[in-house]
Amino acid sequence: MIYNWNIIGHEKQLEMLEADIESGNLAHSYLLCGPSHVGKYTVAKKLAYILQCPNNFCGNCPTCTQIRKGSHIDVMEFPNNHESLKIEQVRKIIGRAMMSSQSKYKIIILQTIDRMTPEAANCFLKTLEEPPEGTVFIMTTSHIREILPTIVSRSRTVRFHSFSVEYLVKILREKHPDIEDEVIENVAKLALGKTGKALDLMEQPDELVYNLKLYKDVLYLLATDNIVERFKYVEELLEDDKKLRDFLNVMLHVLRSKMLEDRGQSGKVNRLISNVENAKKFLRQNVNARLVLENLMLMHTI
Repeated sequence: MIYNWNIIGHEKQLEMLEADIESGNLAHSYLLCGPSHVGKYTVAKKLAYILQCPNNFCGNCPTCTQIRKGSHIDVMEFPNNHESLKIEQVRKIIGRAMMSSQSKYKIIILQTIDRMTPEAANCFLKTLEEPPEGTVFIMTTSHIREILPTIVSRSRTVRFHSFSVEYLVKILREKHPDIEDEVIENVAKLALGKTGKALDLMEQPDELVYNLKLYKDVLYLLATDNIVERFKYVEELLEDDKKLRDFLNVMLHVLRSKMLEDRGQSGKVNRLISNVENAKKFLRQNVNARLVLENLMLMHTI
């Protein structure tokens, strides 16, 4: 690598960004897409450092210090606050983008771009069609299909992917040589292919126990045809939004792993994957959670 990314994996994606920088072919808009917690937002922020820092993202100069503190006038960061981005907010973002820059670039980082309302997205699109000179939008999403196709087409898409259990085991053993193999393997399995989640689990024993219990719950519910037990579990999920989100993510990961083991030959598993993806979509659209989950629990066993 030419630049100081200090990021685990994603070599091809980083090489693509480095090639754009070195060739002077930097896009005015980047869309980093892929599963959550695989490092998209980390890459977005570090790209901002690299573009602004005169010393290859040294981390110590006034520029790096200002970016880290959120006080750099030409780096604006809008992290996901789990609320929709409305047209009034987008107009403010565009207004700041139009202001004169004191640096080589004016960088605007937007996490989870699919939070935009339709009106906000259409307003934002006009800026992407005629972007201010020297402005670079760096956006992330885990749901690229929910973004206006015209926004996608006007951005340079960088696709991120989850990692295999084997890869995570290798990375974790290198970083934590003193940790027992069983713990390493459990973390790699429960991280759902996400390096960020794997590193967090290594440092948070309580979270590891929570995820291990969730994983066992998913395996049990996929194996039992006891509808009473399944609906009883729905009540637990309805009381805890975090547990609900985590449960669906773990179930989706387990099913996808099963599909790979069966080499894509199991039509039943494919249908279950589709059911879980639809459940997640309906919940994002604020469809009644009880109805969504009870319908999901009517699934066949595997």
